Amino acid sequence: MFPQADEIHLTTICSDGTEQSFGFVAKSGFLESVGEIPEPHAFKARLSLRGQESVETMFEEHGHSHMNLGDEDDAHARAHAADIRKRFEGSSVTTWRIILFGLTGGLIPCPAAITVLLLCIQLKQFSLGFTLVLCFGIGLAITMVSAGVLAALSLRHIERRWTGVSTFARKGPYASAVLSVFVGLYTGWIGWSAI
Repeated sequence: MFPQADEIHLTTICSDGTEQSFGFVAKSGFLESVGEIPEPHAFKARLSLRGQESVETMFEEHGHSHMNLGDEDDAHARAHAADIRKRFEGSSVTTWRIILFGLTGGLIPCPAAITVLLLCIQLKQFSLGFTLVLCFGIGLAITMVSAGVLAALSLRHIERRWTGVSTFARKGPYASAVLSVFVGLYTGWIGWSAI
């Protein structure tokens, strides 16, 4: 039988001896603590169930990062976060890694670069095509790294002033998709009306 929220009480005991108590509230199919359990997540937890003996267990902090995904935290987002954490665990981001990321992002074949290279090959100017595509990749790398650094610095600055930035950022892809659809429809309408 599932216990009621008012029958459960949790007490956390930190290494310095400080204790905090938490009540619970019923959600759909689970119980959630009323207050947020603060960092660090290394403590002894004493769980009391009315009419039963208390149970104690230890929680230890492990390497992780917190990302506030709000109410829309779902399995898809958690899977991506776990994949990113697994891929980069134990490694540090260096300036050279960022530059390499930008370069490889710029060198991934895109239609414009391939078109330029094919045109130059057709004109028997392979070295010119290779140089143009290389310069394209370097320019895109500089742009990507600069945009990433600017975004990281500005996000840090904005988060200090506006707490709703994570909610806005989470909804950004949807806004981008809607904008892309409208631009596509508008472009299609212009093309159709020109026929």
